[in-house]
Amino acid sequence: MKKKISVPQPLSSLMEGIEHGALTNFYGAPGTGKTNICLISALEVVKGGGKVVFLDTEGGFSHERFSQLSDNPEHVNGITMLEPKDFKEQSRMIKSLKDVQADLIVVDSAAALYRLEYSDPEKEALEANRELSKQMSILSAIAREKDIPVIVTSHTYKNWDTENNEIVGGDAVKYWAKAVIFLERTGKMSERNATVVKHRWIHEGKSVKFEIVNNGIKPSGGRFI
Repeated sequence: MKKKISVPQPLSSLMEGIEHGALTNFYGAPGTGKTNICLISALEVVKGGGKVVFLDTEGGFSHERFSQLSDNPEHVNGITMLEPKDFKEQSRMIKSLKDVQADLIVVDSAAALYRLEYSDPEKEALEANRELSKQMSILSAIAREKDIPVIVTSHTYKNWDTENNEIVGGDAVKYWAKAVIFLERTGKMSERNATVVKHRWIHEGKSVKFEIVNNGIKPSGGRFI
């Protein structure tokens, strides 16, 4: 059995590790740490000699930020970047991953181009939802067949009927992801809160606070690990 990817502290105390053979979703508003978690997880894989496919739908991958996190400029060579320009291209790229050898797949984010498709008055929302569900099912199948972790990020929106923060993409993301983690700001500078919304063995509602710093993330109020 492959060793789980180490996730940055203190998230490892929240969810132990990013599970192999499954899709893990981090969702939250912009600036809540989603891309930072993706970058740090990708770096852990590359440091261990693995290969990462990073599908960047909104230009969130920062080479400058990656350089801050890594002590070796060669680490970036272990990452294959894919940058779809629209939702259809995102779909084609995800389907092509079936034939790609990787130790980690990251989709950051699955919902950005979906939102553009969904908001287009000439497009049917049902069609966009169906296509997003297909993409998530393909990623889930790839994770199982290759026994690798897949990380998918999503944005959030406020459901004014329930007052809850919901995942953009809704059931399509929640159904296929085996772990769903909600990220949010706490009101303190650089501090974020991560809460388990769905997991196969960790109870829902478990949460932990962390801070985003230059060389990664650290427990809120604690030293960098």
